[in-house]
Amino acid sequence: MCDLKNRLRERRGKNAGPLTALYGALAAIILVGSAAGQDSGPRFNDYPDTALKGFITAELPKRDIGECRRICEERSGCAGFDHRQQNKTCRLFGSVASAASGPGSFAATRERVPDYHLRSNSVEEATQVGPAQSTWTHNGSVMSLQVTSSANGGSKVTIVYDIPKSELASVGIHHGTTLFEGRLDGSNLTGKARLTGRCGIIQYDVSGLYDALSLASFYLRGASPKRGNDCTIQSWDSAGPNANLRFDPS
Repeated sequence: MCDLKNRLRERRGKNAGPLTALYGALAAIILVGSAAGQDSGPRFNDYPDTALKGFITAELPKRDIGECRRICEERSGCAGFDHRQQNKTCRLFGSVASAASGPGSFAATRERVPDYHLRSNSVEEATQVGPAQSTWTHNGSVMSLQVTSSANGGSKVTIVYDIPKSELASVGIHHGTTLFEGRLDGSNLTGKARLTGRCGIIQYDVSGLYDALSLASFYLRGASPKRGNDCTIQSWDSAGPNANLRFDPS
């Protein structure tokens, strides 16, 4: 009887080694498969100088980009986020409908935004992206505002006449004539306005606040030159319409 028990123990011991190895191999396969699924690609598609549009689930003030990303990562229902550097506001989205150029804003989404190609971690990154363009009205004319991101930070802004009011043709203003060229840093827009008249073009400094994510009216202000009959500058005006250039959303 004792010999029978000993033989059974020996048989169990011999079978334990192969079974243990089999369980270990299965566990390794499961772990490798799980790791492969986790490393299948970037968790977010990053969009610099971009603002999102969609269903906002939370708006968190005073958060940096890293914290904004972490919060979205930890929420299963977070489809993406955008972050405004100027006021450090983090917006979380339950769904993302579209994206638009927004200098000073950074966005990231779990799924690619359809028909939007300004991605920093995409194989399409080398694709040339044109300037963001919006339409405004100014003193009876329709204007086109273009924002082009700069490699060294900030953005270049150009405002040109799209449909000038008819009486401006007599002083040489036509479709495509430039009214302003400058630079946008955050919400600070500074540059040169162009005053066109019978004496030609003269430039002067203007500045104002412009929110690329808003359709609110904005002003560019600066003392404008007043010329005499001989075309020389006689004085500088800070109160007239040329010193207070107003732009309203079209």
